[in-house]
Amino acid sequence: MKFLDITLKDLYQLVRDWQPPIFLFAAPILFTLMFGLMFGGFSGPGGNSEDNRLPVWIIDEDGTPVTESVISFLVTSEVIKIEAKSADMELADLKQAVIDEDVTAVIVFSAGFSDSIQVEGTVNFNVILDENTPGGITVKQAVQTSANRIETAAKVADESTELYSEKVGFTNESEKRTFYESSFQKALAAWDSPPVTSQTFQTNTENETGTSSENAFAQSLPGMMAQFAIAGLIGASEIIVQERKSGALDRLRGTAVPRLAILSGHWLAMFTMIFLQFIVLITFGQIFLRLNFFSSPGATLILSLASCAFVASLGLLIGILAKMPEQTAIFGLIPMFLFAGLGGAWVPIEMLGETVQKVSKFTPVSWIMSGYKEILIQGAGLNDILLNILILIGFSLLFFIPAAVIFYRNQT
Repeated sequence: MKFLDITLKDLYQLVRDWQPPIFLFAAPILFTLMFGLMFGGFSGPGGNSEDNRLPVWIIDEDGTPVTESVISFLVTSEVIKIEAKSADMELADLKQAVIDEDVTAVIVFSAGFSDSIQVEGTVNFNVILDENTPGGITVKQAVQTSANRIETAAKVADESTELYSEKVGFTNESEKRTFYESSFQKALAAWDSPPVTSQTFQTNTENETGTSSENAFAQSLPGMMAQFAIAGLIGASEIIVQERKSGALDRLRGTAVPRLAILSGHWLAMFTMIFLQFIVLITFGQIFLRLNFFSSPGATLILSLASCAFVASLGLLIGILAKMPEQTAIFGLIPMFLFAGLGGAWVPIEMLGETVQKVSKFTPVSWIMSGYKEILIQGAGLNDILLNILILIGFSLLFFIPAAVIFYRNQT
């Protein structure tokens, strides 16, 4: 078959130099280890298997039963670890503690905090944090979620107090305030024991367990697989450009080789190269990083094939669009940084802002990441990641079809 001859020719050109294999295999492993260790390695964020919550100081300048209820509520957070500090601490010292990373954030309850909740029903946290760090972003989201729940509890307490006042009445303002504070405390406590809870169980047919959620390599390895798969397209795409510039493509068209065979041969070479990269990295993760890809071997295989199909189609489009060999680097690095950054390859998507999380759904890397993480952490099967696979196939067609149209149009 003619397209197989083109595939083998491309693969030979790629492996005859020692640099591409180093970039395809060694670099992803090194960056996987670096990012994984940054986020705690096998013990998760912070490297503390006992308590991975982010440290947050509380300064209570209001000193009321309402603030005590709020602090008790924040103490139960699974994200932040509360530590009470003296109200005499200077603002400059608090800011410096955040800068020095002695603490992730500081929450200050200013005087009048309780009144603003009871009268206006709003929560005004004074929060000191660094929004340019993953920890700062995570604390900000956790505090916002807590603020919404506190406002809901305040609304419930206010309505309860008004209803009691209409039906029974209060003898004085002190009694009314005590009733409000008690209602507020009960409403907050209700968030810790909701009437309806949901639990998700994942059953594997082979009785194998998934990867521990504390294993940070479950984030870093899929991220580097996706990033360096796109980066690895530069050399493969350059082959197409060189073939066109040297006149080899015109000579090939003068033979009996169909245009579809030429396209298919180049696409298959890129697919094979990336698939081999995935096999090496998945095997490395399974053996050395305690990542249980083989808990769902079928799901891992199909997801890998769909991911490689998307990458190969992107590489084919880059090779056809680029006019000069140097342009392949530009056309390859731009989608690599864009898709990897927005898709959660560098940091967990949960740590990014709400807007970025929504935008990430339009990037293929996001679906690669979520598919592998569901397999690794939840032991998901093929049916559980079917949507990821279909979307990646859609991205593959999205890049392959324009590549084919442009190629046919340029050769007429």
